[in-house]
Amino acid sequence: MRKNSSIILSILCVLSAGLLFTSAKKAKAPVTVEIWHTYNGKQAACLNDIADRFNASQTEYKVEVKNQDYSGFADTVYNAVANGIGPSIIFNYGTTAVDYANEGLAINIKKFIDKDTKKGDKQMKNLIDSLPEAMKTDVLGFEDGGIYYLPGCTTGPVFFYNQTIFKELGLKVPSNWEELAQVSKTIYEKKGIPGFHSDGLVDNIQELIMHNGLGYIDVENKKITFAGDKLAEIYDWYADNCKKGYFSFNTIGRYSSEDLANGDIASFSGSCVNDQYIQMVEGKGKLGMAKWIAGDFYTAWNRGPIFLHRNDKVDKGTYEFTKFFFQSENIVKWAVANSAICPYGIAENNEEYKAYLANLPSTSALPYVQANLPVSGSFPNVTGSAAVRKILEEYMNYVVDGKMTSKEAVKAIEKQCNDALNGR
Repeated sequence: MRKNSSIILSILCVLSAGLLFTSAKKAKAPVTVEIWHTYNGKQAACLNDIADRFNASQTEYKVEVKNQDYSGFADTVYNAVANGIGPSIIFNYGTTAVDYANEGLAINIKKFIDKDTKKGDKQMKNLIDSLPEAMKTDVLGFEDGGIYYLPGCTTGPVFFYNQTIFKELGLKVPSNWEELAQVSKTIYEKKGIPGFHSDGLVDNIQELIMHNGLGYIDVENKKITFAGDKLAEIYDWYADNCKKGYFSFNTIGRYSSEDLANGDIASFSGSCVNDQYIQMVEGKGKLGMAKWIAGDFYTAWNRGPIFLHRNDKVDKGTYEFTKFFFQSENIVKWAVANSAICPYGIAENNEEYKAYLANLPSTSALPYVQANLPVSGSFPNVTGSAAVRKILEEYMNYVVDGKMTSKEAVKAIEKQCNDALNGR
């Protein structure tokens, strides 16, 4: 019996070891999703925290956050993704997603959203629905109807001005373009300095186009809608103000913020992040901030995750992390870490977000971005859309420098923009 018992025990031990081996063999390693970024400080810490909490919430996927050198980052990512070894997520603007989508290197997460919606999970659908109507173009404006990117947080232009000069001359902050020209004229005549500089010329050109009701890109027919006599008038108007000295076309120092601080200009429109850099020189006046001219369209700058293709399993993991990232709690933390606005309506009732907005420092420019958020808009992310921006700015330079007439410029703009939109 003892001998038989020993044999039986040995057999049971072997069987148990076999079962443990089989179980271990069946246990699957989590699918790895890589995020590459160039953030530091608060942004890097927030991104790592969100990834860590996602990893702790499930076992099927593991997100790895990898900091990269800023220099050459765009080329490094593109080459890696093209060779199937790159990240699944980077953070950039929607125009960058166009290049990846056109090469079949981006994930159209609409297929995942549609599948979720059919199952009754409307988190991502409700998220996109909660964007300001005009801003939805940034997400839904890709030419094939896909979704390859989502805004993570929003910034935008603000009007920075020399409050002392404006008060001395009894001037009000301009609410439209003609008022801007008149204010600038008065400042030039009384103070001998330009009243205004555009720190983001192409954005201002786009706004002038929209404020004059010219439309922008006819996506279906791949052509611009704004070329014509009115665009020539806009170019003439801007160039005339520059030639008369009312507007400055080029900065005197390195930056517009520097020129304003030194008293070389009286105002400029530029990114809200300038609130961190403008230090008025003693005796040159007090800094003022206000809403930028918006009308029925305000340029919103949305930077967020772009979804890059690896394989089906990794792509699904990318989407699952995206859902986690865009939960109200996390997207609010991301906006706060970036000192930016959360563009999604789902954040409005978040207590952390309400406290954040209520306790912004008096030196913050964000309230002026937030004030324009209801009319914030964006442009279609299609082939050639980035080129259109470059062309608009390039030809304004030619007109201001007297190298071309506005009509000649508009004719060239129409041809080059349409060629770009058609991949020529």
